Amino acid sequence: MAAALWALLAGAAAYLFFFEPGRSGFFPLCPFRALTGFNCPGCGTARGLHQLLHGNALAAFELNPLLALLLPVLGYLLLSYTAYALAGRAMPRVVLPQKYVWVCSALVLGFWILRNTAVYPFPL
Repeated sequence: MAAALWALLAGAAAYLFFFEPGRSGFFPLCPFRALTGFNCPGCGTARGLHQLLHGNALAAFELNPLLALLLPVLGYLLLSYTAYALAGRAMPRVVLPQKYVWVCSALVLGFWILRNTAVYPFPL
């Protein structure tokens, strides 16, 4: 399963490297933005990953700071999953205390609201 996940990620990264979102290739529209005209917390992720794959970390951060902050966490989880899969063991179950879930939810909601105001410092 880990090999399939890595293959899927490699294929997606290759596609994203060669096709720029919004200019070429097939990239679905954000349903929230299509319906409301506002950005969701994930808007700019594909363009940010495209920039990151081309070595433009600052441009990726400007397109979606939440993505840039979460990538190290997602990378750690992927590497941990791979290590456990190669060892033939299941990943240990991690239960976050409820207060951390609420704090993370509040941060995402705050980012969602902030990025749709005039004070948001990054262009989209």
